[in-house]
Amino acid sequence: MMIKLQVNLKNTQTEILFDQQMLTIYSEQPATLPPFDGLLLHTNQQQITQIDYLAGEITTIPNGPFLTLTDADWPEGLPYLGCLLAEQSSAIKTTNLPAKIPSNYRQTLRPLFETLNLILERFGFNWQPATAPKAKPAAKARHRWTKAISTVPFTIATRQATGTAIWQKRNEMCLKVGATLMPEPPLNKDGSLGFAAKMGTQLRHEHSNQVQDNVTTEDIIFKSVNEVGLFLYFGGTNSWLELIDQDGRSIDDWSKI
Repeated sequence: MMIKLQVNLKNTQTEILFDQQMLTIYSEQPATLPPFDGLLLHTNQQQITQIDYLAGEITTIPNGPFLTLTDADWPEGLPYLGCLLAEQSSAIKTTNLPAKIPSNYRQTLRPLFETLNLILERFGFNWQPATAPKAKPAAKARHRWTKAISTVPFTIATRQATGTAIWQKRNEMCLKVGATLMPEPPLNKDGSLGFAAKMGTQLRHEHSNQVQDNVTTEDIIFKSVNEVGLFLYFGGTNSWLELIDQDGRSIDDWSKI
């Protein structure tokens, strides 16, 4: 696609003539602006933020950079062109533009729309992105110990590890004797231990006299569900979902609030 332009550079404005359309870029607010029929494009840091259709005298000249577009051949088509341009972003504000574009106008204006979009892009303008509502960070799950849960055995069978644990007190997870540990910690791509693997290795070192051949030889008390997961299989998964009762209900489901 090749477009022939005639560009006139003035002190405070750049005039771009293509076919019968004149796009004028005002780099700063002029003292006056002659009456015209056409589009007025407001900008903020090279982003087009608002499109107005004006017919006649301008009552308020925008502060800072803005653009105007006129069409000597078909000025009545400009309001619909403004609608096409405004469709580029739901964040674009509009004034005096039609509520709907007739289908035949949409087809007729498509080449001019594409040409204008290309010129705007090459001169450094883009469309203000729609502001999406910021997603609230997911709240960390909270769990509550109860007397009802204190006698429920939960089994673990994941990542080469097996065992049974009971949440017997608020800060006590009892891992029953006979639990099987995952033999080796997973490594990072560079061969190093990740944070979870280091924590699991430390816990195993602290309880080394209660383990033989990767099997626990007595009950071991941990402070939390996560410590049990780190000890047995070096974490790497949500341990609240790995501890399951005889009916298939997780300890997360039992205790989540």
